[in-house]
Amino acid sequence: MANTFETAEAGKIAAVAAALVGSDLNVANTFYKNVANDFFPGVGSTVSIRVPGAPAVGTKDAGDVTTTLTIGTLQENLIPVTLSTNAYSDIALSVADLSLNIENFASQVLVPQAEAVAKYVERTAVAALQAADADTTITYAEATPQAAFSAARTKLRANGVPAGATMYAAVAPDVYGALLDNNTTTQPLFDAQGRVRGFNVIESNRLAAGELAFYVPEAFALVVRAPAIPDGAPFGASIVEPQTGFALSYIRAFNPSIGADISLVQALVGASALPLAHDDENGTVTLNPGAGVVHVVSGS
Repeated sequence: MANTFETAEAGKIAAVAAALVGSDLNVANTFYKNVANDFFPGVGSTVSIRVPGAPAVGTKDAGDVTTTLTIGTLQENLIPVTLSTNAYSDIALSVADLSLNIENFASQVLVPQAEAVAKYVERTAVAALQAADADTTITYAEATPQAAFSAARTKLRANGVPAGATMYAAVAPDVYGALLDNNTTTQPLFDAQGRVRGFNVIESNRLAAGELAFYVPEAFALVVRAPAIPDGAPFGASIVEPQTGFALSYIRAFNPSIGADISLVQALVGASALPLAHDDENGTVTLNPGAGVVHVVSGS
């Protein structure tokens, strides 16, 4: 029997695909992504990330009942992130495919297409890490990999990252191997939560050998949005997966010029480094570019 489905089913399988591939994102899932409420179709390709203001605290004597309270102001900052790329997978499905070859459309067609888009999202996230300036004051050594972690921690603290902030270290496979090799029962490198010097460690084979990036989630913004479905599309759905923050649009339509159905999966993608917001505790917030990431390249 040929593969046919209704609009509701299109939305259902698109949601399943978004959940599956979104959960597989690695570095991308550590970036700041809570910008959905600031995006509205039809208002352009820029998403504004709001940096909360930091009101100053006034003081007066506890017994003073005559001094007028000082009224302050609350100043917020908006940081733009541009949805610069439409990442898509568009494939043709022949009559033979639909009638004879495809038994499960979601697993054989839609999920691989969504995975292709997700891989682009992950590449975009890693590229944003690699675009950060290399820190030449920190050296990575295979025999003592933890030393780079300690130095990066100190640097981030000096840059204004507060104690208690979530911190990540994305490392190349050889670096992760060195951490495992040097992790002994007498001198463990990983704590009970699997962290090294307070960093949640993420292994990424998209990083070069000897490459490490230490950062806080607020140092980068990743925006993935589902494009709107055209009115002329017979079947389609725009999905935002709430657990992973992954989004995609799915369209299934017949293309008469090639005499076949097309299956289109796409997402609008943008990634940007963000300045680190520092509360000056006087009613102002200072934005420090690059302060939330330390990028170490072996030999740099």
